[in-house]
Amino acid sequence: MRYYRVIIEPDENGVYIATVPALPGVVDQGDTVEEAFTNVKESLYFALDCMREDNEELPPSDAETREVRGIELAV
Repeated sequence: MRYYRVIIEPDENGVYIATVPALPGVVDQGDTVEEAFTNVKESLYFALDCMREDNEELPPSDAETREVRGIELAV
């Protein structure tokens, strides 16, 4: 089992962009954080499946099993 870090940030239009630092080409988006996470997870599976089919070495895990999220507070 491998674990990859996913970074989700809002862009200037309010769309959430999800990236996977261990695989720079894996980027997706969504109207919500959850949608962006679901979409990038599908993209990540696709990228890893393609790498396996091409006998490429998969990148090592770069994350732990836990989830970390930032919180924006208006104080």
